[in-house]
Amino acid sequence: MKEKTKTVSHRRLKKVCIIITVTVLSYVLSSMAASVVIFNVIFSRSGNIEAYELTYEDIDREKYPREELYFDSGGNKLFACLYEPNEKSSGLIVLANGMNCCIDRHLPEIMYFVDSGYSVFTFENTGVGHSDGSGTKGIAQARLDLCAAIEFVQKDSELSGLPLLLYGHSLGGYAVTAAMNDEDNICAVVCVAGFDSPNENMLNHAKRYVGVLADIQYPFMCLQNYFLFGSKADDTAIDAINSTDIPVMLVGGNSDDVCTDDISILGKAGSITNPNAVIVEITEEYRGEHNSIWLSRESAKYLYETDSPDDKSLANKLDENYMKSVIDFYESSIKKK
Repeated sequence: MKEKTKTVSHRRLKKVCIIITVTVLSYVLSSMAASVVIFNVIFSRSGNIEAYELTYEDIDREKYPREELYFDSGGNKLFACLYEPNEKSSGLIVLANGMNCCIDRHLPEIMYFVDSGYSVFTFENTGVGHSDGSGTKGIAQARLDLCAAIEFVQKDSELSGLPLLLYGHSLGGYAVTAAMNDEDNICAVVCVAGFDSPNENMLNHAKRYVGVLADIQYPFMCLQNYFLFGSKADDTAIDAINSTDIPVMLVGGNSDDVCTDDISILGKAGSITNPNAVIVEITEEYRGEHNSIWLSRESAKYLYETDSPDDKSLANKLDENYMKSVIDFYESSIKKK
């Protein structure tokens, strides 16, 4: 009788173990599948142009001629534009856009850079606008696209002879700092409203939509990120900045509700050891927003207070002091080189 009871207990234990194993395995597989879906949705094909944004058709194209080009990044052809000054160029600024941004997103700054004597090379990331790709894949793809752009311009005999300068906003801000791990010939970097970690950034934004469910799904999102990008999946901007002494200007706003203090590079500035890092916090009213840092107070106020801004002239006036500080930073970095 005891032997029979023992056999029944053993069978029950085995059954429970099987149920637990199947349940855990089902949970893991469904969570991994959910992560794939989440990535496909979040990083779907894009290319947003706001009504207030300048486009190339809005400006004096004779004064700012550009060459339209394509280069390869991971098997995709990416659309790019090269602007050059009339006189001899002081350097080449490779400009990395934010998430889902098309080629003209930072046209006001591009014109200022050209007027200041610099060449500018900018592009649309994988899966954005005129570039190939069924989607943008993930945050780390911006870094890979930027490195492909740098490789492309370095093959040009004239452009490769110019000091290489990087300028990036938001996702592009992460890309230009992370690229400091990859490129030895960068002269200087300007990062505007950049975040530190891809995984941390994804979790932060996911929590805004689904709350605690984001924490449950987070390990599988990290795993999916690793499947896509391997060891580069979550390289942090801070680590890249500290791995070199390349001059880097880190700019952020005190009222940025997109790249908040807990995920921003500026919020972690205390851990930066690069001796040539310059921290700039924009505290002026209206200009401390995520997309207003480079704008005049008048333009920033207009965008902040207007529900559907469409006055391109009013919305795109630059802050002269900010833009001059960027040019001064580039010039001093070139002299040190």
